[in-house]
Amino acid sequence: MTAVAGFAIPTFFDNTLIIYAFYLVILVGAVFFLLGIAMNAYALKGKYRNRDLMLFKINWTGNENVLDIGTGQGLLMNGAAKHLTTGKSIGIDIWSSKDLSDNTINKTLANAALEGVKDKIEIRNEDARSLTFADNSFDVVLSLLCIHNIEPKADQEKACFEIAKVLKPNGTVLIGDYIPTTDYAKAFAKAGLTVKSSKPYFTTAYVLMWIVEATK
Repeated sequence: MTAVAGFAIPTFFDNTLIIYAFYLVILVGAVFFLLGIAMNAYALKGKYRNRDLMLFKINWTGNENVLDIGTGQGLLMNGAAKHLTTGKSIGIDIWSSKDLSDNTINKTLANAALEGVKDKIEIRNEDARSLTFADNSFDVVLSLLCIHNIEPKADQEKACFEIAKVLKPNGTVLIGDYIPTTDYAKAFAKAGLTVKSSKPYFTTAYVLMWIVEATK
C-alpha cells in the first residue's frame, strides 16, 4: 500500500518536494516489502539451509558433546543430535518470549520428540554469560541468532569468553547472527581461540546472516 500511494499521489500534486517525498515513500515501502519476503523465505527454508551449512562444517564422529547457546525451539540442538550416537546435544536458553514467539521449554521438548531425538538432547534454563558447565566440556558449541540479544553489548564479549572456556581443545564453535560477527571473532581470538572465518552467508539463509567459525 505504501508503494502504491507513492505512485498515485504525485499525480494530484505538482510540488517538486512533495513528489520527491512520495518517491521516498515508494522506496521505504519497497524495502519493507522485500524484508517481508526475505523473512518468510528464511522461516520456510532459509533457516534449515543455514542450519545444515553450520552442521556440515563439523567432522562428526557421533560421540560429541554439543552445546547450543540460545536454543530457542531447538533448531540447531535437534539438528546436531541427529549426527550423534553416544553423544549428547544440550540446549540452553532463558526462553524469553520477546526474542522468539511461542518460546517455551515445553515447545522445545515437543520439537525434539517430533524430530525423534528426545533421548539424545537435554535442555537447561541457563544464561550464556555465566555458564555452569565445567571447563573443556564440549566438542562443539553452536549458536544462531542469540548473541546479539545479550544486553548490555559489553556482555556479548563475556558470553564469547564463556563459550571459549567450555570448549574442549580441538573443539569447534560456530556462531550465526544477522549482524556482522566481527566482534564475536575478536572476542574469541582474545580468549585464545583460532578464528577460521567470519563472513556472510546471505544466499544460504535468504536473509542477513554472518557465521564465525573458530577452534580451540
